[in-house]
Amino acid sequence: MRCSGERRAVADSIFARPWETFLLTLEDGVCTMTLNRPDRLNAMNRTMRRELGDCFLEMAGLEEVRCLILTGAGRAFSAGGDINDFRSGPQNLHALMGRVSHRWFKALWALPQPVIGAVNGVAGGGGCNLALGCDLVFASEEASFVQTFLKIGLVPDLGGAFLLPRLVGLHKAKELALLGERIDAPTALGLGLVNRVCPPETLLPEAREAARRLAAGSPSAITLTKRMMNRSFESSMEAVLDQEWMAQSYLFGTPESRDGVARFLDKS
Repeated sequence: MRCSGERRAVADSIFARPWETFLLTLEDGVCTMTLNRPDRLNAMNRTMRRELGDCFLEMAGLEEVRCLILTGAGRAFSAGGDINDFRSGPQNLHALMGRVSHRWFKALWALPQPVIGAVNGVAGGGGCNLALGCDLVFASEEASFVQTFLKIGLVPDLGGAFLLPRLVGLHKAKELALLGERIDAPTALGLGLVNRVCPPETLLPEAREAARRLAAGSPSAITLTKRMMNRSFESSMEAVLDQEWMAQSYLFGTPESRDGVARFLDKS
């Protein structure tokens, strides 16, 4: 367990660090990460993948961060993997995926804090699956989503084969992956890939308002809800009931729960 001084030192190291590939801010418990390679449509190169892993792993232990917003600079959310990395050959790409890409994506998926993807433009390939790996996805009316992998002879990565069938069903997931057709934000909303479609000028304000609401909630309850839902497709009903029993038994004793129950009783 970190003392408050240790937590502050870690927070300062993250938010004062000169990250090369993204911008990081913290305000009222809401961290905003802006992918910042607009000249490359925020494509993920080796440096970005490494920095994302370092940042997410440290962020997981910060009580100061209550919610994370992910967005992109310029006209793209992320075009996926930087094609320049593909010049390094199959062996290097194999190592890049296992040691670098999966490291940061697992860290994102396991974050105890809720994550809102604010998709401002194209989300292609790995960038699409980065968005789908968020807990909530808000999309600009100018956003689009496309699984580009088969166009270059690859399979969906960054959890695409896990996430897509769970979000849209097996047949639609196969259509999106195999045909690789670009879909706009309203279509993504209809399929259940995103939670909300916003005018471009209100995308970040709406994401920040939702983030503030999450930041004001019980961190323990939010973390446990995330964890149970992420595991639900691999669990039986009996296992989920056991998990919720243990979670509620713990949460009943937290100050947030006691205060919430007291407020509810005062209103009744």
